[in-house]
Amino acid sequence: MSIENIVFDLGGVLIEWNPERIIAGFTDDPELSQTLMVSIFDHPDWAAKDRGTYSETELTQRFAQRTGLSVGDITELMLAIKNSLLLMPDTLPLMDELRTKGYTLYCLSNMPVEHYVHLKNKCDFWDKFEGIVISGQVNMVKPEPEIYQYLLSEYQLDPATCVFIDDSPKNIEVARSIGMNGIVFTDVQSCRQELRAMLKNEQE
Repeated sequence: MSIENIVFDLGGVLIEWNPERIIAGFTDDPELSQTLMVSIFDHPDWAAKDRGTYSETELTQRFAQRTGLSVGDITELMLAIKNSLLLMPDTLPLMDELRTKGYTLYCLSNMPVEHYVHLKNKCDFWDKFEGIVISGQVNMVKPEPEIYQYLLSEYQLDPATCVFIDDSPKNIEVARSIGMNGIVFTDVQSCRQELRAMLKNEQE
């Protein structure tokens, strides 16, 4: 069965995601930096944020209590996080190349609804996707197999016809376990080369 569909993650593939850089822009205090990483970005509450379990208001309160910062400080950090979500423009030409060659593009991303709405208003690449699955909207997160199955079921896709591109090896591992092809994204050039090899091989 030939590959027909290319599924893109957002953060780290099409949209910049760099917690260390966000923290560095917020504080130069090493101790506070470590606290923010452990108590916010690496905390299970962040995955719950992606899942849509908590609203941003609820999380602001939880983060403030955990870090000892004021609600105002955390609100400022949350705004800085949104503003850090910048387009990685080199990925767009790859998407356009694939569409020109007749492949259909989809999006599967862990992202809270607030960030998705922010990006919907900020970026204009969304019409390149035939379908979009955002974790905060469906209350499931990668690498849970259920969110991959949701994508396949919602858009009636055979996993063997799909290539999933994600910057997380674990997310790619699970995609492969349910029959999808996968590429761990590190940069656009290597991704393009892997795709070309994969698409060429499956045509031979």
